[in-house]
Amino acid sequence: MRRRAPASTPVAARLATVLAVALPAATSATANEAEATYQAEIRRTTYGIPHVQAEDWGSLGYGFGYAYAEDNLCVAMRAIVAANGRSAEFFGAEAGDPVADFVLRFVLGSPAEFRRQHVPDASTRGAKLVAGFAAGMNRFLRDTGKAELPSGRQGCRDADWVRPVDEADIWRLMARGALQASSDHPLVRQAIYDASTEEFATAGANEPEPTVADSRSLEADIQRFGQALGSAEGGSNAIAIGRDLSKSGKGILLANPHRPWEGANSFYQVHLTIAGEYDVAGAALQGMPLIGIGFNRDVAWTHTLSFATRFVLYYLELDPGNPQRYRYDRGYRDMESRTVNIRVRQPDGSLVNERRVFRRTHYGPMADLRSVNPLLSVLKVAIRDANLGGFANTLEQYLDMGQAETMTAFTEALRGIGVPLFHTVAVDRQGTAFYGEVAKVPRVTIQQLRFCMGSLWAILLQQQTNDAALALDGSQPRCAWGRDADSPEGTNLYGYAARPKYTTTTYVTNSNDSHWLANAENPLTGYPVVFGFVGREKRQQQLRTRHGLKMIAKRADDGITFGEVRGLLYGHRVYAADLVLADVLRICRETPGRAGDATAEGLALRACAALGRWDRRVRLGSRGAQTFTEFWRNVREELASYFTNVIDAEGFWAVPFDPDDPLDTPRGIDVGNPANRELVVNALADAVRRLDAAEVPLDALWRTAQFDARGEAPIALHGGDGNLGVYGAMNADLIHGGYSRIRSGTSYVQAVSWHNGSCPVAYTVLANSQSANPRSPHYRDQTALYSRRAWHRFPFCRSQIARAQIGEVMVVAE
Repeated sequence: MRRRAPASTPVAARLATVLAVALPAATSATANEAEATYQAEIRRTTYGIPHVQAEDWGSLGYGFGYAYAEDNLCVAMRAIVAANGRSAEFFGAEAGDPVADFVLRFVLGSPAEFRRQHVPDASTRGAKLVAGFAAGMNRFLRDTGKAELPSGRQGCRDADWVRPVDEADIWRLMARGALQASSDHPLVRQAIYDASTEEFATAGANEPEPTVADSRSLEADIQRFGQALGSAEGGSNAIAIGRDLSKSGKGILLANPHRPWEGANSFYQVHLTIAGEYDVAGAALQGMPLIGIGFNRDVAWTHTLSFATRFVLYYLELDPGNPQRYRYDRGYRDMESRTVNIRVRQPDGSLVNERRVFRRTHYGPMADLRSVNPLLSVLKVAIRDANLGGFANTLEQYLDMGQAETMTAFTEALRGIGVPLFHTVAVDRQGTAFYGEVAKVPRVTIQQLRFCMGSLWAILLQQQTNDAALALDGSQPRCAWGRDADSPEGTNLYGYAARPKYTTTTYVTNSNDSHWLANAENPLTGYPVVFGFVGREKRQQQLRTRHGLKMIAKRADDGITFGEVRGLLYGHRVYAADLVLADVLRICRETPGRAGDATAEGLALRACAALGRWDRRVRLGSRGAQTFTEFWRNVREELASYFTNVIDAEGFWAVPFDPDDPLDTPRGIDVGNPANRELVVNALADAVRRLDAAEVPLDALWRTAQFDARGEAPIALHGGDGNLGVYGAMNADLIHGGYSRIRSGTSYVQAVSWHNGSCPVAYTVLANSQSANPRSPHYRDQTALYSRRAWHRFPFCRSQIARAQIGEVMVVAE
């Protein structure tokens, strides 16, 4: 049982389990406490943020696991069920995901196989941290009991899927997170699943004949496949200002990741300390004992989603006499068959066993692209995944990053290439800024891309997906991934020296485009396309990229202050409106008709009446932002490239893209083109129809149009669709009454700098708040903070924590 002891309780009488004392620090331990495997202190400060301190890695994990479970045990348990391939068993086929269950069990192996292949030696600090984290979660579950856990949509009270976890569960959860852009991408895992039939690889036997419609839609279907692989909704923004641009001469970092607001991929805020060894604050993904974005006393870093190559398809020539074999070099190799079983809960509560037969080559799992288009089923491919393995290395690297005291030490940590799928942007106290694409990218050279695509199908995939889906000849050894002299041991990844990266004392930035314009004055060029197929070199950049670079350039001449960097988040200017709104209004002025008529022209004039009074921002007091939001969505649906996330249609822009002027081009609408006039009128009219159907007035205040509907009272939200070029993106669906279904967007934000003292100066906000428990006071408190366009001054040093502490110090031990 968990007990809270008053301050006057004698030390000798305290339990050697969970203790709460009203002291700024725990007093000396009892004899039992001295013998404990784990012991940690947990202090909570404003907004319920836990500061965990311990003397060893296992105890640090234990305290973190306990504190995290107090807030979000149910979120982690649901994610662990899914990572173990048991979602359909407990939630059924509709609420669960049988396809993901099958594929994860195949790709990651059975629990015993996963433990043997991927769980590191217990003596490593990462293994100790993970084991302690699992033990801390279990301790909270024992103390609390299933009956007292939260209920509701994200709850798990008395659920049969809530159980004690072990370290392998946590490692498996981290492994799944690493695979989200490769084997666990929805389209990729569907392809692996579609290859898991007894009849697969029998040269088309028992398969329906492709239709004429399949042929006609082939290119469009492949383009949609590429678009899905390069979708930037889960993207982010990052800016690091070096000493030559910083007015204080100190480094400045702005981290603005755009993540889901609920579930396993949302953030949790924490501060972890082992005195003299590790002292890092920041954000971890749910259920993972890993601060992914954070800062210490001397270095701050963040990530943005990178659209570099994480997997490669290898097309195979099957043995005509035995389709379970494939040609490699001068002979044939056998595929390995593997039967995977899952259980699926039926509506009446009973369980039904289902099984599939998967096949693996030396490259990786077999896959079938029929879900992209049935014609692609003739292409027999295997998938090699750059992120399948090395999970322990990833955790160790992040611990090294957190211990770095200089940018030199931080970049040295990155040489292990443990980051799974992100650009890295960082800065240190002395004002040295760094950008790098140092995540896991397979060593596929320009020459291999030229000579290893002998199949017309492979060329079609490459061209129609903008290089997002690369298919190489699996029969040729020369097409296999290579190694650099500094590739991490046991991998075929590009080494650190070959990476696009830039160290400077001015600035670096990224908003999910490639490395090209990390610093617009010093473009990075000449790298293989595997380092970035979205926003690639000398191509049009996304609006958020241009917006961020323009904001820096505007302030660079006079020097940039820490306050100005924080202000970039809450400026909420709609960059797309700066580019086109004047021309939209001109088209309306020159369009005959009367506002209010049911014609397209009449509806368009209604829209323009609202847009003419709009301030081109998505602040709470802005009027008409919803009208432009729906208009621009319509234009993008009509003209945006399937796979570049930009409008590059010929004839739309008045000033087309110029690679020598990438920040100011393209811009303006070519109003002399009749097709553009028709497009604008129809897009405005459709925007009015959508908003009318949702009963959202065209000129309503943004505070009434976009809000967080969780809880008893809505909280108004500023920010807007990232595709509008809004820096503080908020991606939400328009439903009846407004934009209240927040999918993702601004989540954990940190602005970090330094002065002459030893403590970093940090401001943070977790826009979706800390706890998924509706009964917690921290369910929406930071959401309200974000709504006010405010920041939380983060208490990092011990004296700051003591002043900001809420409640008692908790000592957890066992």
